Amino acid sequence: MISDHYLSKIAGLARGAEAILEIGTGLGSLTDKLIKVTDKVITCDVDPRIAAIYPDISKSWTNADFIMCDGGLPPIRSIDYIVSNLPYGESSRLILGLLIGLKFNKAILTLQKEVAERLIAAPGSENYGRLSIIVQCLADAKLIEEVPPNAFFPRPKVYSAIIQLSKKPPCTDASLLEKFTAKVFTQPNKMLRKVINQFYGEEAASLININKRVYQLSPMDAASIINMLRPYIK
Repeated sequence: MISDHYLSKIAGLARGAEAILEIGTGLGSLTDKLIKVTDKVITCDVDPRIAAIYPDISKSWTNADFIMCDGGLPPIRSIDYIVSNLPYGESSRLILGLLIGLKFNKAILTLQKEVAERLIAAPGSENYGRLSIIVQCLADAKLIEEVPPNAFFPRPKVYSAIIQLSKKPPCTDASLLEKFTAKVFTQPNKMLRKVINQFYGEEAASLININKRVYQLSPMDAASIINMLRPYIK
């Protein structure tokens, strides 16, 4: 991201955080904004070339530390805010990894607009799916602003969006939700009982009193089902 407008917008959303984890240091354009809105920035990148140049780009930063990200995720487990321009091809995996594996209060993420729309989609809508239900079970998702291609260099072919995730008490056990949705959302258009019968058996299906198709399930529907099927979900 090279647009000062959007870099400042993201930093402004993180203003006042106790500490910020930035995933994807790059050349430090966003880091340089973040160090001005918090007392502590931990910035990480998977690219060893960034680690090599970090001492040069960070000479004026007194409140930032660099660490290597392992597989795109940071080797820490708790932070106040997360800020990241997520790589398009890895955004879904990283979002789930952050929500399930890291304790935080808010995440301010820039990602492909199509993915952002999935995070806030309503049950039964065209964009609603597995990522939607998991995210909405674990966080409140808010679309902040669309970002045009000319805000980046090189320019992507699609629009991006800034989205804010505010962590909340989960609607159900996150690991069970991940396992359950990984199965049933392979057949989102089928009636839930049929899919439950296929994956968990007739006995499990007989416990379900929700007459919906899989893609119509709300996070609270999923929580209710998981509570009933807990012994069956492996």
